[in-house]
Amino acid sequence: MILLCACAGPVRSFDSYLLSLSWSPQHCAGSSDSSAECDGSRQYGFVLHGLWPEAARGRSPQHCPGPAFDPSGVTSELRSIMPGDRLIEHEWITHGACSGLSQAEYFGAAARAYRLVKIPPAFQPPVTRAETTPASVRRQFADANPDFPGDAFAVKDDGRFLEEVRVCLTADLKPRGCDHPGDTRDIAIVVRPVR
Repeated sequence: MILLCACAGPVRSFDSYLLSLSWSPQHCAGSSDSSAECDGSRQYGFVLHGLWPEAARGRSPQHCPGPAFDPSGVTSELRSIMPGDRLIEHEWITHGACSGLSQAEYFGAAARAYRLVKIPPAFQPPVTRAETTPASVRRQFADANPDFPGDAFAVKDDGRFLEEVRVCLTADLKPRGCDHPGDTRDIAIVVRPVR
């Protein structure tokens, strides 16, 4: 268990991380987001949504006291996998400050976690519109990442469209089985095409 800041009030702690990989075409389809992710200047498939500290029991920490967000510390490498300045700032304020790491360390860990995961061929741009199932998405990620436990991946959808794949990691960024498997149904969902 990693202990966080000893601030006014109780010490917050977490046991593991949840890496959230957002399916960019779905995010941009229903959004007024004008960031590089959605402006059409580059094709994005899965992007880094965030690296979230997770507690095994109780509520996972969010909005912890800590250093203010410093936009000058955002690297071009981070922007290439997390292409939205508002998202980067939001992730630091909501989750990063709870990690006990500096902003540079936190986003460095998030980038390392992102690089750990091999994206299955069916989800590498260019991608055309496809129908699949949440169970199939999980299997494809497990097959592409044989060093991960098969249950390290959780699928989030809205019942019709793929939204995210979440990857369960230990506090030292090792793959682990997810406590909550996400959508495991064999219902048909749509993978929007890369724009």
